[in-house]
Amino acid sequence: MNGRLANLALLVVVPLTAVTGFLMFLLGSGPVWPVAILHGVVALLVVVLVPWKSTVVRRGLRRTQRQRRPGRATSVLLGVCVLLALVTGLAHVVGVLFRDSKVTTLQLHVGAGIVAVVLTVAHALQRRVRSRRTDLSRRSFVRLAVLTSVAVVLEAGVQATGVFRARRGIRRPTGSFQLASSSVTAIPATSWLFDQVPELDPASWRLTVTTGGASRDWSLAELARWHDRQVAVLDCTGGWWTEQEWSGVRLSRLLPPGARGTVEVTSATGYSRRLPLTDQLLLATAIDGAGLSSGHGAPARLVVPGRRGYHWVKWVVRISHDDRPWWVEPPLPLR
Repeated sequence: MNGRLANLALLVVVPLTAVTGFLMFLLGSGPVWPVAILHGVVALLVVVLVPWKSTVVRRGLRRTQRQRRPGRATSVLLGVCVLLALVTGLAHVVGVLFRDSKVTTLQLHVGAGIVAVVLTVAHALQRRVRSRRTDLSRRSFVRLAVLTSVAVVLEAGVQATGVFRARRGIRRPTGSFQLASSSVTAIPATSWLFDQVPELDPASWRLTVTTGGASRDWSLAELARWHDRQVAVLDCTGGWWTEQEWSGVRLSRLLPPGARGTVEVTSATGYSRRLPLTDQLLLATAIDGAGLSSGHGAPARLVVPGRRGYHWVKWVVRISHDDRPWWVEPPLPLR
């Protein structure tokens, strides 16, 4: 392994780390652990490549002003972002969460990772590294396999440390940690990106349900005729989870009997998600026997067992039912 091959490897590894991290955001259940382990391995492969990359860095720092290649500032900033992403990622795994801070370790980790990917692309364009036929030799693959094995051992150590530090059962496969308190008041009033808590009057609030070209408005009092309950885990991409009993009405009750297809659930803020119509979808008006607070989605919010928190639309005002596939929208909300 030399500096040039290390650069080529990092050009693949850093984006791959971002891709696996992105998948971690999408998966709320199912095969989460394999993706989480792969994410850790490729991230630690960056650490394993440091000795060879550091040779390139030292050589660049020794160059005079005239000898310097373009993109030095980008290189330095990229190194800082990669280091920050690694440190905060390791900190989150072992349980250093910054719970009481405005920005958690996981949020720092995600932010640094996104910036690192952008800078990696910029760095690659400024300092192109051309591949050679010898890069695909058996020796190169063997070296890469050895380095990957080292990264696997390091990941096993990190995971073991995380298990040792955290009580059994408080950390989900997604990496989220259980809130210290099971009280409803302990649940953070989070929202996606720039959404703000709207001012909604429960008395005048109406839910518009559209299906088959017809619409009907439901008041909160009309929805109160049902008392459906669902115990579900709210797993937030902010790095925490809580299990609560939610009550309200199943969405299927508001649609014609036997309805299939998908529903697009829209918030008063304009935020929306499209989901497959199942009996598990619940429009919650209460949590743990008490009415929802404004910060938690009052008058009504969506409960989607098995999916990450950004699918749990708050302040629901409209539900549209049709046969469009659920995957026609972006995997993550764009607003």
